[in-house]
Amino acid sequence: MGTPTILITTPTGNVGYETLKALRRLPQRPAIQVVAAVRDLTKKTDALDALVDTKVQFDFADPGTFETALAGISQVLLVRPPQLADVDLYFRPFVEAMRRAEVQQVVFLSLQGVENNTVTPHYKIEKLLMESGLAFTFLRPSFFMQNLSTTHRDEIASRDELYMPAGDGRTSFIDVVDIGEVAALTLTDLTGKYRNQAYELTGDEALTYREVATQLSYVLNRPIKYRNPSVLAFIWRKWIGEKMPLSFVLVMVALYTVAKLGKAAALTPVFREVTGHAPRTFRQFAEANRAVWEKR
Repeated sequence: MGTPTILITTPTGNVGYETLKALRRLPQRPAIQVVAAVRDLTKKTDALDALVDTKVQFDFADPGTFETALAGISQVLLVRPPQLADVDLYFRPFVEAMRRAEVQQVVFLSLQGVENNTVTPHYKIEKLLMESGLAFTFLRPSFFMQNLSTTHRDEIASRDELYMPAGDGRTSFIDVVDIGEVAALTLTDLTGKYRNQAYELTGDEALTYREVATQLSYVLNRPIKYRNPSVLAFIWRKWIGEKMPLSFVLVMVALYTVAKLGKAAALTPVFREVTGHAPRTFRQFAEANRAVWEKR
C-alpha cells in the first residue's frame, strides 16, 4: 500500500473539519496528500486551505464532478450531507464512481445502532458499500456533543434551558474531535487492519439531560434548566416558533424518543482501543466551548 491520497467530502462540516485537523497533527502528514471536495472552488476558505493540499469541485448532486474529484484518490472520507436522504439518487452513483476509480478504502460516517435501523440512509449506504466490493470502514458514533453547541445553542444562550423530549433516559455522548481523530487514524493506516470493519464510537459517559444541564450550569456559572416538553410542544416550538424544517424536527423527535426509552445509553471501549487514550468528557467539551453559550 502506498502513501494515502485522501479525499474529504463535506470538509467544512463538523466531522470533516475535525478529521482535517486530526490529520494535520499526525507525524506522517507531510507525506500524505489531502484533498477537500467542495461545491464552489471560488469561495474564500482560508481556514480550510490551511489544512489541505488542494481542493476539487465536487457535488453529490452532480455525477459529472465525480471522475475528476476521484482521480488519483486512494482513500475517501464519506460524510452524508444531512439534507440528502435519497441514497439511490445521490450515493449509489458516487459509490459506483469510487469503484471505477479503484479507491482502496472508504471511511463512512454512519451512526450508532444503524445495523438495527434499516430505514435510515446510513444503513442503506453501508449496504451499498458492502455490496460494491470496496474496502470500507464504518464509524458509528453516538450522539454528538456538538449538537448542544449548534442545534441547541440558542436555547442555552438565550433562554438558559435545554428543551428536548428525552425524559430521564441516558444518552452516550461523543465529542466530534474524537470522531475526527479515529477517522484520521483509519484513513492513514497502511496495515489494512481497519478495513472491512465497523466501529461503534462513544465516550465514557451516558448522561441524562438533567445531568447535562447541571454540568452546563457549573461551567457557565448560571442556572441552566432542563425542560422535558411533550412531543407536540417540542414540534410546535421548533417547527412553528423557530422555523426549523419539519423533516429535521421529526428526526430530532425520533432521536430523543430513543433516549427517553433508554436505548441511547450504550457505551463501548472502542475509542480507547483505537487511539490508546480516553475520550473527551462532557465537562471538557463544555469548558472548551464555553464562549458559544455566553449571553449575547
